[in-house]
Parts: sequence; structure tokens; C-alpha cells
Amino acid sequence: MRGPRQSVGRAFVFNCLGVWLTGPDAGGKARCTGARWLQILIDGDYAHDRQGTGISTYARTLAQALTSLGHGVSWLSGAAGGDKREPLADAAAIVDQPPPVRGPRAWAQTAGRMAGGLTSASVSARKVIANATVRALSDTDGQPVHLTPELYVRAHYRHMLLRQFTDVKVKAPVDVLHLTAPLPIRMSGVKRIVTIHDLIPIRLPYTTPDNKSEFIARARTCARESDLIITVSQASKRDIVELLDIDPAKVAVTYQSSNLEPLSAEEHARLPAGLSRFGLTPGAYLLCVGAQEPKKNVRRLIEAYLEVDTDMPLVLAGPRGWMWDQEVGAALAPLSDKARARLKFTGYIDRNDLRRLYAGACAFVYPSLYEGFGLPALEAMVAGCPVITSSTSSLPEVCGEAAVYVDPFNREGIRNAIERIIADSNLRATLTQVGKTQAEQFSFARYRTALASAYAQLADK
Repeated sequence: MRGPRQSVGRAFVFNCLGVWLTGPDAGGKARCTGARWLQILIDGDYAHDRQGTGISTYARTLAQALTSLGHGVSWLSGAAGGDKREPLADAAAIVDQPPPVRGPRAWAQTAGRMAGGLTSASVSARKVIANATVRALSDTDGQPVHLTPELYVRAHYRHMLLRQFTDVKVKAPVDVLHLTAPLPIRMSGVKRIVTIHDLIPIRLPYTTPDNKSEFIARARTCARESDLIITVSQASKRDIVELLDIDPAKVAVTYQSSNLEPLSAEEHARLPAGLSRFGLTPGAYLLCVGAQEPKKNVRRLIEAYLEVDTDMPLVLAGPRGWMWDQEVGAALAPLSDKARARLKFTGYIDRNDLRRLYAGACAFVYPSLYEGFGLPALEAMVAGCPVITSSTSSLPEVCGEAAVYVDPFNREGIRNAIERIIADSNLRATLTQVGKTQAEQFSFARYRTALASAYAQLADK
């Protein structure tokens, strides 16, 4: 995809490297100062996760912002490949992953991927036909997709076994490779930007399943070799500078934005019906959103909530994550049927249902142990839902004065905050109003401006 003034190859509008800095003029047309059209390749597998949250949402928002700035965006996919002679099979491969296997077949698959990683020092991607089916299923919006099957899996094993990155070649002009996470791939002769959302595997190693030594080596190499590091909060920037020994000038903060729209007046009127299929009543439940894994602190939340004398159920929206049985399952095991009935697990929720859940909740309770940004807290504020969250990491940056803060390791403090917000309607009204104002600080327009400023730093690289 080209910018508005169709560029050919590496011919650009102006002779200096820059980006859109001043935004649209009164007539709605973009004004630029020293702008250069860039062809930007983004790793694509996170963006195509239709049930993804954090990084997948980030990747799609990134592409939207870059496109609105006039740059060309394409995707680098590592999805399971089809027959090179069948373009439609290739297209389907962008979104169709092979079914999981178990037992000896799984061992054989892993061995094959390890062998593939060992022999894949350099790989070439082929362009895939982006037909209507692919656009509908993979959210590429017609942008070019370049495929090299199992790229990221094999690159992972190569780095794990040899501590070497995989070189990728694309038969198309590329000026910038933008990695949405510290992935072990590189491209020769191309500027590289990496987004590092957080360093939780280093800060709280017991909360993630990563191979810690591999992750640390990969993150350090990625940070060192990249021309620019983008992160999503000042808290994450401090971690990157401190833990990876990076010059602060190399790290740009671009706060995330939310694509979750608040309910319209008509949708609010229909909210009781929308929530009834979940067995919920507006204003009469508590909500927590996110994958149920150790860093989300779900076990301590459940234990604190069950000590509160309330008829309001606690709704836990999101998929089961790593160590669910040891964390959440262990918290549920000793409970009576009556106590379990107070908890509602929804599993994955689509965006429209999520909007309704936020809008109808008495409060959003999010005592996460650590967050690079904490997108669900922002989404709750956008929806007008009062927030209880942790006083750690980036969450005070995101919520400002619009939340009741707790020590996430203190169960009694979490319980007290829940009791307080249930009992105080004036507090809830204040948090709702202040939260909507606070959420405006993280608009798409502000994100777009920050991203443009970050990309402008490439001029000095």
C-alpha cells in the first residue's frame, strides 16, 4: 500500500527523513513538515489473533496510525504455509493455524521446528494474495502480507538453542521493520524499531512461563540492535533503561489508545437486555477483565471478594491462562456451591459484549501485580466504569486521579476498596466523571502524534 501521493520504490516526497508532525489542517488534509513516505513492515501474527487483547490490539492500532500518517504498511506472517502453487491456499494460511497435536506427534512437531530453526539462519518471505476473505478474517485491511511459514516459531528455537537471530528477506521495498515485541528476527539494510511493552519476565519471573535466560538475551539483543525502542509507559521505560542498560534517549513513550467506543444512549437503553443473557443486572456486579494468569492476581482478588458481604457477583471476563489450575482452580477448590455461584466466568468476550460489561458494572476491579500499560483499566474509564486498581507499575500513570488504589499483595486492602466503592455512590459518580476526562489523555489522536514524533527520531539514526 502506498501513501496518498503514490511513491515508487524508495522515491519519497521530501528529501529529509521525517513524519507527519502537525496533523490535519482546517480542511481535513494532512500537513507535513519534511515528511517522507516510509514502507513499514510489521510482524503480523499478533495482529491476526482474533481473540487477542494487549499486543494484538496494539499491532492493529499501530498499523492504523501509521497508515493515517501516510506511510505504507505491510505484514510479515509466520502462519502455517500452504502450497506455493496455490495462491488461495496461501491466503487462507494467514488465518488458519493447524490444529494442536499431542503425544508423540507433538514431540515430532517440536523436533521438526527445532531442526527448522537450526537450519534457518536466513529465510525469504513470499507475498500472499490479499483477497476479500483474508481481509475479512485477518484484519489486514487489504495491506500486503508476506509469508514465511512458522517463521516466529523457528526463529524462537534458533535463538533458544544458538542465541542467534533469523535474517528475513522480503521481495519488496522496506524502510522500517517494526517489531511489536522483542522477536529474534532482523532484516539487513532496514531500520528496526522494537516495541517493548514490559519486562515482567524479569521483574516478576514467577508470573510468566518464559525461558528467562532466553528472554533476557533476546530482549537485550533486540534493544541493543534496534534503531529505536518504543514503549507504552514511563514505568516501562524506566525498566528498559535500568534492566537492559539502554540510553534513555533511545526509548520513546507512546501511550496506548483504546478502540473501545462507549455505549450510545440507544445502547444504554438496551443494556438490561444485553446483560440478561449473562444473568446480570446493570449496576449490580463487579467486573475484572483479562487473561486469568498469575500476574493478574486473580486468586487474591477472588479471596478478597468472597470476604465482602454483598449480593453482587464478581464477573471474570477473559480466557484461562498459564497456571490457571494452580491459581484460580486452587482458589475455587475449597469453596461451597453457594460461594462458587457468586463467581461468573465468561471466557473470551467479543468487543461489543465487553463494552456492555464495562458499562453495566458497579466497578472494575483490577489488582494486577504489574502492567506495562494496563489497557483494561483505560477501557473501563472510557466506558464510565469506576476503577479499583493497583498502585504499582504503570497503572497510576494510566488512571491518574480516577481510581481507588490498592496494594495488590494486600488482600485486606483489596477487600476494603471493594466495600468502599460498593457503599459510596458519590465516590462512584466522581470516579466515573474523572475517569472519562482522564481517558481523553489517551485518545487515538494523541497516540498518533506521539508515534509520529517517535518515528521522527529515525532521522538521527
